Amino acid sequence: MPLTQESLGRRLQDARKSVALTQQEAAEQLGLSRESIAQIEAGSRSVTSLEIVRIVRLYGRSLSSILLESENVEEEPLTALFRMQETFAESHGLRDKLVWFTSVFQEARIIERLIGDNPRPLPPDYGLRDPRNNAEAYDQGQELANQERQRLGLGWGPIPDAADAISQQGVWAVSAEMPANVSGIFLFHYSIGAAVVVNQCQHRNRRRFSYAHEYAHVLADRKSRSASVSSSNNSKELIERRANSFASEFLMPAKGVTELLGRIDKGGPSRETMWIFDNSVEGGNAADPVEKRNAPGSQDIAFHDVAFIADWFQVSYDAAAYRLSDLGKVNREKLQSLLEKRQEGRLRMESRHEEQPFLDNYVRWLAREAYRREAISGGRFRDFCALARLNVDEEYAQVQEHFD
Repeated sequence: MPLTQESLGRRLQDARKSVALTQQEAAEQLGLSRESIAQIEAGSRSVTSLEIVRIVRLYGRSLSSILLESENVEEEPLTALFRMQETFAESHGLRDKLVWFTSVFQEARIIERLIGDNPRPLPPDYGLRDPRNNAEAYDQGQELANQERQRLGLGWGPIPDAADAISQQGVWAVSAEMPANVSGIFLFHYSIGAAVVVNQCQHRNRRRFSYAHEYAHVLADRKSRSASVSSSNNSKELIERRANSFASEFLMPAKGVTELLGRIDKGGPSRETMWIFDNSVEGGNAADPVEKRNAPGSQDIAFHDVAFIADWFQVSYDAAAYRLSDLGKVNREKLQSLLEKRQEGRLRMESRHEEQPFLDNYVRWLAREAYRREAISGGRFRDFCALARLNVDEEYAQVQEHFD
């Protein structure tokens, strides 16, 4: 059945209301009168092709969703998003930013086709079923991250730029100011492709985790939903827990964390027994035991170790602490103790050494660990901090408080 002027008007009215715009607000942004908007929506005034392009762009919709004759049109991602999170539409700054993003994404895909270039291919859809319990959510997230890291050839080391890595997979990765309890948004639609938007008010390392979290939704959930919001309100949902598990393994792979702990000689037992096999002896005692004793307390993971690991993988202090617990490197009691020292453990991520951003954080960890093991005196600790141009009094006060 052909799309009538009245049906078109109703669709435009629904699209306007979905982004919480009044007729007056829409009219002002379009350079029309409020009466013109009312007439268009009532079906008593025709719409020029230029006007309808501008209107649907303002509402963050695609032309096809408005102009297709069928009423059974796939729900637009922003419509689904604003239905799930009404406060987004009511927050004009965020609403306008999201509408602008989707307009840019839509136009980019159109231009890609106009120049004969296929839209950027998306990463595979892994076709996971929704997890049935927390254990399955965790296992699915870990396995999904392992498969994706292998597909991308990332090995077990840190990912320098999470947003860039995701963008290279054909996913729009951007940020916008959001309410404090929201960490990110996932959108998927044929007109825009896949997009993740994270809360730019978060610290850089929290944003990295949010990018990875939303990327999990791209890989696992895009067939079943066109939009999702990750917030403290739905953090216990199983697909959100799966996405958290994915982000932990994607950014801090178990093998990479274990390798780093071995490199700094942490997390092992206080006493280890190795066996040297003697191939010349048949039967009986063909191997001799060799015992290695580590210095008392040297294997214990302290808050500055967590900070060092967090900086290595460029995640938050809390994310690194929970990951160590997740991997069985610290028990629940120790985890709580480490979390209570998050303020002391946080390192200044904005390094003054542009060519060696790792330098500040490494020498800080090294000085603290040497002092903790009583390998250097307080005077030498202060001298080393002064040489590295760290805040000597602040650093010394911390080690005295926690290690003396």
